[in-house]
Amino acid sequence: MNINIKHLLKKISSPQQRIVLKRWKRHIKSFFCGGRKTTLIELREILTKTLGLQAGDRIVVTSSFGNLNAAYAPEDVVNLLMEIVTEKGSIMMPYYPPTNSTVWAKDGCVFDMNETRSGMGVITNVFSKMNGVVMSVHPTKAVCVWGKDAKSIVEGHENSTTPFYWDSPYGKFLKYGSKSIGLGVKNIPMVHAIEDILSDPYDFYYQKKKYRLKVVKGDGSELVVDTFVHNETVMEQCLAPGDYTASLNVKSYRKINFGLAFLYVIDNCDLFEETKKAFARGYTRKIEKK
Repeated sequence: MNINIKHLLKKISSPQQRIVLKRWKRHIKSFFCGGRKTTLIELREILTKTLGLQAGDRIVVTSSFGNLNAAYAPEDVVNLLMEIVTEKGSIMMPYYPPTNSTVWAKDGCVFDMNETRSGMGVITNVFSKMNGVVMSVHPTKAVCVWGKDAKSIVEGHENSTTPFYWDSPYGKFLKYGSKSIGLGVKNIPMVHAIEDILSDPYDFYYQKKKYRLKVVKGDGSELVVDTFVHNETVMEQCLAPGDYTASLNVKSYRKINFGLAFLYVIDNCDLFEETKKAFARGYTRKIEKK
């Protein structure tokens, strides 16, 4: 029921309307928790001492700054993450267009790497403009990366088998060994990479045709990219990546309440191994109709 309601809301409301609804939801939660704001010191303590983030870590970060209920700025969050993992590690954040991929692709929208704002939250938008951050060339699933091997991680995303496969930035992060971090959200994009790698065929979750979409690169030149886009009909029958992950027995998965939601960490190699076991017994994100 919850899955159907969420997808119904997506169909009958615009992205702007959903942003307003989420904002009101946060206001209500903040009111009932007394309006207390979280501090940067608290965030640092939980990330390092409770969730074990440290120098040299490679992290995939998804976030909702509003859910942090913060007494600090988005820039402070980015600087904190960089300070913790250092340049010996690396940070990757998804930088997707401000509407869902199917609508973006069907409308033939152009992804401008300098002008198109990310629909993945203000922290991602701030991160993308920081010194040393590079963006992959992709019309629907671009990522921004900072730190060790950043340029090689984003290289070739426009030619990857799927937006998440082994030859994508997500696949490379999985090969290197990495963690997924959630700041105020439960979404785990690495699940898409793992299910593409484990699925037979690898494009099971996608529309069968590829879309030809234009990207305006950082230097102003244009490139047409052929890419798969997720099949919304299939996705409507699937558990959300965060819910699916929570249902698996991944020992490294840790979650702690923070602000108006929670923070989480999970080792992506552990997630891969447990998902592989789940796939072997027929348990995927797709919910079979009874």
